[in-house]
Amino acid sequence: MDEITGMRAVYDLLKPLPTTDRAAALGWLTAMLGESELSPPDRATAEAIMAGGVLPYGLHARAASLAALGGLDSAARTRATRWASAVLLPSMPRTA
Repeated sequence: MDEITGMRAVYDLLKPLPTTDRAAALGWLTAMLGESELSPPDRATAEAIMAGGVLPYGLHARAASLAALGGLDSAARTRATRWASAVLLPSMPRTA
């Protein structure tokens, strides 16, 4: 899968989630791609996905997003996750 197709897949998969779930999914995706530390809840999510069976949509979206970006090189994965965060998460107002 090329970079643009991977980015589009992540967008299409995560867009239907509520904003807080999108943020959690993007954090998990970033950690699973090795861009940040994997927290205990992130590990639990990965274990739930690996257990298989029928997954709730949020877990399916995470797994499919990981699959979409997993084959890209490191720089492309970084660009894709940054882009997804920029377009899927609302901007936080700046505080002085």
